[in-house]
Amino acid sequence: YQRRVRGWIFACALLGSIMKSYATLSDDSSETLVGGHEPSRTKRRTWIIGIFLFLILLAVVVAIVVLSTRKKSFEENLSINNIMAHLSNLESVASSYNNSRAIALGYNASVDYVLSKLNDVFLQHFPVSMWSRGATPTLSQVTPSPRSFVYKTEFEILDYSPSGSVVGKTLVSVGSGCSLTDYPMDWVNGSVALIARGSCTFANMADIAYQKAASAFIVYNTANSPFTTSVRNTVIPAFSIGFSLGQELASLTPRPTVSLQSYGEVFTYMTSNIIAETVGGRTDRVIVMGSHLDSVPAGPGINDNGSGSATVLEVALLISRLNYKPKNKLRFCWWGAEEIGLLGSYYYVRNLRANFPDEYKNIALNLNFDMIGSPNFQRGIYNASSGRAEFPDVVDGSLLIEQLFIDFFEDRNINYTKTPFNGRSDYGPFIENSIPAGGLATGAEVIKTQQGRIDFGGITNAAFDPCYHQRCDTVWNINVDALTSMARAAANVLQRLADDEELVDKIVLSNNRTLVAEPHAYSSRSLLEPLLGSYNFKESEIM
Repeated sequence: YQRRVRGWIFACALLGSIMKSYATLSDDSSETLVGGHEPSRTKRRTWIIGIFLFLILLAVVVAIVVLSTRKKSFEENLSINNIMAHLSNLESVASSYNNSRAIALGYNASVDYVLSKLNDVFLQHFPVSMWSRGATPTLSQVTPSPRSFVYKTEFEILDYSPSGSVVGKTLVSVGSGCSLTDYPMDWVNGSVALIARGSCTFANMADIAYQKAASAFIVYNTANSPFTTSVRNTVIPAFSIGFSLGQELASLTPRPTVSLQSYGEVFTYMTSNIIAETVGGRTDRVIVMGSHLDSVPAGPGINDNGSGSATVLEVALLISRLNYKPKNKLRFCWWGAEEIGLLGSYYYVRNLRANFPDEYKNIALNLNFDMIGSPNFQRGIYNASSGRAEFPDVVDGSLLIEQLFIDFFEDRNINYTKTPFNGRSDYGPFIENSIPAGGLATGAEVIKTQQGRIDFGGITNAAFDPCYHQRCDTVWNINVDALTSMARAAANVLQRLADDEELVDKIVLSNNRTLVAEPHAYSSRSLLEPLLGSYNFKESEIM
């Protein structure tokens, strides 16, 4: 903007200077027109000076208009330093809770931090099922050669595994374990299923193992180490081992027998989403900008997803500082319990749809930002077209959102790519409920290709975020250049949507939802109050 202003002023001044010089030369000229009449030099000079003054005035007006526009620009005024300060503070929060901001660890303190920055904010409380390990689990081979396996080195217990004991049961390799037909014909009820990871979800594996009356199941990894993950639907003990050990056990003849003991407890825990919104804007065209605030237990989650949460927070604060008045209402959300199944965003959308259908219909779209500062980054835009088979009713509207991000990067000659639109993050509950969505991500555990290195730099054959879900996901894990471009893109697209009623109408009307035709007379906040309540609990009170 400053370059444009200087260019206008320079052009107008140069043209005015040329005209003034011409007027001066004309004063000294004794040239006579055809017919013997001299031109009125005073009149000509008056006209030229008038034009000169007009050009100077025009330059001033252009400067005022452009600078005024710049003053209100989200992109131009967004402070990356402030975002990094938020991330540092979130890391400090994690340091007081075993280096984690997970639910039942540092999440509530993270909520406190966001609340300390905002006024007139609501919490939406909701229950989640949590799981805790009890005593140290055990796993041993009984036959043909007795041996005990080392916990965490050779095996892990999967989250939500119930307490249970298995003694001397046959271990049967069942391949992928994804269907009933994967189990061999000589399968005996009560056996332990040995399953190869990678062909279906763990929930699917647990369901099939239960249907086959397995006493437990053990999943062997694609790497030579055990792993942890959540299997919320399992009702039998669930363990993991490394690839080599799994292959060894699967190849034994006769089949080995094993014993195991698991200790786990499921309990209910109250957590919350944070919700804030602008006072102004159409209440029937609400734009929800969100990011999950929780981390995994294993680390502080500064890229996943402090980067998105800090960006949403700074954009909300910026709008307040600018005293910005959007044409469409903006709602900012920080979701809880994403890392254990998108539970916060699911609770928000499902409760609106079930209890406040008009308010649900008023949500025009969702913008989601999950991991936007990966160290070995790509600049990923959600590829709406890739969701056409699974989410056909939101693709057209989501494509319009996607194009806004494309425009941002192409206008600035910044490389970008497209990332799957699969509902893996908190936009999932929105698109599953016919609400268009869009967003950005810089990558998690996926490996960067040679083409990715050409497009974005970094390291080939390494994960976009080598510290994904690990203790090293700290402020030092953030690529500031990537965060800067992604945060500015988020701010820019939000402002375009905030001010363009026609575009948002196109997005809203692109799917089959029956929408409220006119703005409500009441505030959307009044509908949320029965669900939200006031913030009145602390970490120590509910652990």
